[in-house]
Amino acid sequence: MKPEKQNKIQKIWANKWNILEGIYNSVFLKHKYKKVVKARAAICKGCEHYDIVGTSCVMKGTQPCCGVCGCSLKFKQHSLSSGCDLGKWKPVLTEEEEDAFNNKINSK
Repeated sequence: MKPEKQNKIQKIWANKWNILEGIYNSVFLKHKYKKVVKARAAICKGCEHYDIVGTSCVMKGTQPCCGVCGCSLKFKQHSLSSGCDLGKWKPVLTEEEEDAFNNKINSK
């Protein structure tokens, strides 16, 4: 395995809870995060590292993805506690704040 891909896999593993949170939010709460995701998507689409083909994706078939970190943008953009690795967009909440926010939404 190429060192670059191995580094991306290690980084994704370190951020697995943010990724799972993004997957959950994109499936169950996508309407709640519509404005944040739309703004993040616009930024990503204008980035030189935006990979619509999927050659940079760590997981094949998850494009569009980020050419820098290899994450599926659909999931990363839905994680309020995730940010762009290049600093083009920041986390909106900490992981703890996002968990509390999701618990509040789900209890309604």
